[in-house]
Amino acid sequence: MRAVPRFGGAALLAALLLLFLIANRGAYEGYFSGDDLNNLGWTRYGHPAGFVPDLLSLRFYPNNYRPLGHLFYSAMGRTAGLEYRWYVAAIHLLHFVNVGLVWLVARRLGLKAGAATAGALFFAFHMGVFDALWKPMYVFDVLCALLCLLSLLAYAGGRWVISLALLWLAYKAKEVAVMLPAVLMLYEYWFGEKRWRRLAPFFGVSLLFGVQALVAGPEAGTDYLMGVSPEAQRTTLAFYSSQVFLVPYLGLAVAALPVVCRDRRLYFGLAALGLLLVPMLLLPGRLSGAYLYLPLAGAALAFATLAGQSTSVRATALVAGFFVLWIPWNYARLRVNRRATLAAAEESRNYVAALLRHRESLRQTEVFVYDGVPRSLNAWGIQGIVQYLFPPPAKACAAADPCAGKAFETNSFAVLQWDPVRRDLAVLIRERGTPEVSYFQIRDNARQPYWQLEEGWFSWERSFRWIAPYARARMHRPAQAGAFEVVVHVGPDQIRDLGRSALAVLIEGQVIGRREFTAPAVQPVRWDLPAGPPGTVRVEFRVTPEYRPPPHRPALGIPIAAFGFLKE
Repeated sequence: MRAVPRFGGAALLAALLLLFLIANRGAYEGYFSGDDLNNLGWTRYGHPAGFVPDLLSLRFYPNNYRPLGHLFYSAMGRTAGLEYRWYVAAIHLLHFVNVGLVWLVARRLGLKAGAATAGALFFAFHMGVFDALWKPMYVFDVLCALLCLLSLLAYAGGRWVISLALLWLAYKAKEVAVMLPAVLMLYEYWFGEKRWRRLAPFFGVSLLFGVQALVAGPEAGTDYLMGVSPEAQRTTLAFYSSQVFLVPYLGLAVAALPVVCRDRRLYFGLAALGLLLVPMLLLPGRLSGAYLYLPLAGAALAFATLAGQSTSVRATALVAGFFVLWIPWNYARLRVNRRATLAAAEESRNYVAALLRHRESLRQTEVFVYDGVPRSLNAWGIQGIVQYLFPPPAKACAAADPCAGKAFETNSFAVLQWDPVRRDLAVLIRERGTPEVSYFQIRDNARQPYWQLEEGWFSWERSFRWIAPYARARMHRPAQAGAFEVVVHVGPDQIRDLGRSALAVLIEGQVIGRREFTAPAVQPVRWDLPAGPPGTVRVEFRVTPEYRPPPHRPALGIPIAAFGFLKE
């Protein structure tokens, strides 16, 4: 690739970074994920200085605690609060620094400014790492890349003590930095003075944390379990090789590049790509394009080497032609990802906005029972935003958890009912003296007092709720009650799998009726009531046999659309 005039490369890079901001302006319209809110919630009440001992600690944290990244959340939570755009701005600023560091590493390897610029641009616009550029929850990967690149530059400059300190901090950002010593060893082999002793403390750091990680290991059933089976390796290799050029499996073709380009700088870039990707290849349960962010720096160095193989006009035209195709291809990928990301962001924003509207009236609330969760927040996101907005002892618990039933026995609770159809949150606060309803319509989710559903009720699904094989509710029995009605919503899958489903209803421990269902139907079932005094009563539902459709873990009973007392 022909040499770029003085300051020309920097001007070109600045212009294209501006183009990056224009293309990615939609990121500023996004919103926090569940991981973001969880991190903001638990870091809110600690002082940033409290992270310093953890940054210096020799301990491995098996619960994915990463002090440097969580310090970022602590600082941003104190300064930016819930202003999402500032978090994205911070991510983009860090990314721009990393783009510059990729350029500096390429220059350190002896590549000319034009070739280094080509490699940096390949890294800057890569939409295989879309999530890392749009979602603050991947700041751990961006920070780790920043510190690893700085460590490499310091090592190449002979400042190995500084490089070692930067490696330590990189590990405190994310554990993938454990492979950096192997990258430095290859640098020493191909470009250094073969001074192997100074690599010893680097490998010592990796050994220190690596052994602890292997001994502690993740909890069984989590996504962090390592997979070394052929099937697991096929899964991870297929995924990440498809992210390199955004074409299925095309990334595997880079293994053939040393045959056509015999340049140790190419070898180094490809080796860095492979080595830094090793931890991710062992985690088939944790697949994300964002995890390619640091290894992508190695791919960028390999691309810069290819771009610098010739200074002819034809070679320059080929590189320019590549970007003419590459940038629009990445922009097309960006648009696809943008739609899904902004749709999920709208749900999260609506959820948090509703809580903020009710914040003053909820200040004395101790338990928040959440019924239904937006797909982008998850349970830990709900817990995080409650923890962020409301000081201890406030806590959140799922509607099906035992703590919800205990909360309903007090007056210091609120119910957060999420409507996935309207994509809105209803906040229900029980006022003292509020009477129980005598008929419960599941479809009117936002207007029904959920606290009457005491045990065994699952999340709302538009027009019905699943109950467990045993469920209980508290109802008001009116003076003129002559019948009790249950509207069931038996689906074809349940009948196909079980053959039948039987429901028994009890009021105050006395059976009032039974019904067996052998065909799918949405139908009301009514039983006449014996005489009884008006007032609050307990209604029980017992279903046999239990239903366990995969992958549903808790046993299910039957879907119910409505139930309650009918007057004579």
